[in-house]
Amino acid sequence: MLDYPSRNGSHCNSRVPDPGVASLTSIWSPAATCAEAWNAAVCQAGDEVAKSWVKFVGERLAKDSTFPQQFAACRNPSDICDLYAKFWQQMAGDYAAEFSSIASTGWKAARAFLDAAGNGNSASKTN
Repeated sequence: MLDYPSRNGSHCNSRVPDPGVASLTSIWSPAATCAEAWNAAVCQAGDEVAKSWVKFVGERLAKDSTFPQQFAACRNPSDICDLYAKFWQQMAGDYAAEFSSIASTGWKAARAFLDAAGNGNSASKTN
């Protein structure tokens, strides 16, 4: 055993030098850089999506809550058809815009991660 005193009776306390773990961790550096970039990008995107979604739901609830009053104000079937058409068109447009915003945020996070992975930098340094 190289790290124990020799068997010939010598009481030498010297150990055989080892390479240490620093050389082993350097092989993980690219993976660690990518993981850091992914983590930063995903956390930031998740935060943006959550804020955007809460704001969107609040705005949609405000719009939806006016519908019964508008419905009660209708005087004939034509008014009801117009109201429903306007309501569904506006709702579809609002949801499409919100989902587009969420997708854009996701793509922005993916681009930040891929840029950082390609450059060897962390996403927190690129933003």
